[in-house]
Amino acid sequence: MRQLVGVFHELATGLGGPFYLVVDLGGSMGPMTSGPPLSVMPRKYLAEHVRPEWFRAIVFFGGKRPQREVLRALVVALQFTGRVKLEAEFLETAKEARAWLESHRERHLLPPAGALP
Repeated sequence: MRQLVGVFHELATGLGGPFYLVVDLGGSMGPMTSGPPLSVMPRKYLAEHVRPEWFRAIVFFGGKRPQREVLRALVVALQFTGRVKLEAEFLETAKEARAWLESHRERHLLPPAGALP
């Protein structure tokens, strides 16, 4: 998890700013889904170390409806703090997530990325 968080930080701060994160909820929470669970310790580490401002938007897909609703409520609560604006989308399939990303990129054109160091 530390390496993953390090990669997120490096991408967001060193290679062009915030990026899109796509999360497959199908295997992240265990009993609520059909996939293998992600244990509590990695989820806690991510919650403590990942910063919302690193992401241009987060797209969640898969999982069960109650899981998506709980995450949606958490995102709304984060918005009420006023510290960070986090755009999040909750979809059912990977295909819908890809279509949303394509549409979002077209609506929010970015300047070309700079040269890599």
